[in-house]
Amino acid sequence: MQYKKIFPREICAVLGLFTYLTFSGEVLSDGFDTATDTVNSFEELFGVTEGKRRNHTKGFCFTGTLYPADKAIQRYSNSPIFSSESKVIGRLSHKGGNNSASDAKAAEYGMGLAITTTNDEEHLMALNTLDFFPVRTPKAFAELMAAKVQGKEAVKAFKATNKNLQRFKKHEAGKKKKLTPYEGSTYNSINSFYLINDTDDKTAVRWSFIPTRPQKIVLEPQQDFFFENMNKNLNDGIIAWDMQITLANKTDDVDNAAVPWQGKHRKIIAAHLKVDAISSEKDGHCDNINFDPLVLSTGFEASNDPLLQARRDSYAISFSRRLGEQN
Repeated sequence: MQYKKIFPREICAVLGLFTYLTFSGEVLSDGFDTATDTVNSFEELFGVTEGKRRNHTKGFCFTGTLYPADKAIQRYSNSPIFSSESKVIGRLSHKGGNNSASDAKAAEYGMGLAITTTNDEEHLMALNTLDFFPVRTPKAFAELMAAKVQGKEAVKAFKATNKNLQRFKKHEAGKKKKLTPYEGSTYNSINSFYLINDTDDKTAVRWSFIPTRPQKIVLEPQQDFFFENMNKNLNDGIIAWDMQITLANKTDDVDNAAVPWQGKHRKIIAAHLKVDAISSEKDGHCDNINFDPLVLSTGFEASNDPLLQARRDSYAISFSRRLGEQN
């Protein structure tokens, strides 16, 4: 079997994962088993599109540049992404495993970023348009996905026992459902991280990528029109997002992605992400990037949120399966 070419920068992003999966004594841990169950549930719920991701299956690539913005962020982090321009390969996608999801229907979306700094550090991000996560733990998410496979009654029964999911569903029900293109959407880190400065001080944060200007639907909505819509918006002007970092307050639950931070917070526009070009996955370089949120540049550190390791595990499982299907 001939495998699709993986570019050097992508190898950097996944070699560590395969080392972990192959040689770590934690391979048979409950955490990895839970991640396997989660990926299996995605396959049962949506089916398998061979060679494609099990979640956020439908999408396309873009290239861009991340520019530093407010220098105030350098007080909290010495990451090179806040002091010099960085090159970006990104991916925009629909949430879920349906490769035929309609662009004409309002949905939740995802953004993956593979950032290469001027000193060749790698920093990967996996963001989505949810405001917070539906459940707190990997086990709860695996149970939720298994319930979805079983049907509405099973989901209802699970919801009755999970206060986090109850809060999430109430929040989602209150959101206005409006068709918004990829380029007009706000993407959130969901999980928390720490910024680290030159004196090793740690500051808990979350971040969002917010469109710097309104981006609208400019074409007649159809099944697959998002690529052409974004291309037209790009030809007509700049597509960019502000990277807004929210600093945690002392009362915030840093390690729980299912709880939104409430009240007033300090927010810093730390960088600007500008799109240079878009391309299909076939023609672009994002398809074989594994957007592992634990691959971080200097000046960042992961929180103890258990979902971060769960995302690493499930992404690795999905990656290994789809890589074996490509020929």
